[in-house]
Amino acid sequence: MAAATATGRKLNRVSSDIRVVVWSSVVFANTGDTLTVPGIKSITDISYTPTTNAAFGFTIGTGASSNVVTLTSAAGLTGLMMVRGL
Repeated sequence: MAAATATGRKLNRVSSDIRVVVWSSVVFANTGDTLTVPGIKSITDISYTPTTNAAFGFTIGTGASSNVVTLTSAAGLTGLMMVRGL
């Protein structure tokens, strides 16, 4: 597993107990690549809009890894991403 490359952080907002982080580009090179979201302890929601043509899926870690998103289906993927969590 390699780490995804997240660039262009556009938003890091806290509203009540919910934190929202938005990037203008997140690149997952291969299936199994991960993105650890800084400032979030537990992810509750992911929104991803691909800018490449690929079918994809994600899993969210549990326990100590509950702030980690893992790409589960696509050879590679680039797009815009928003993550919400606690």
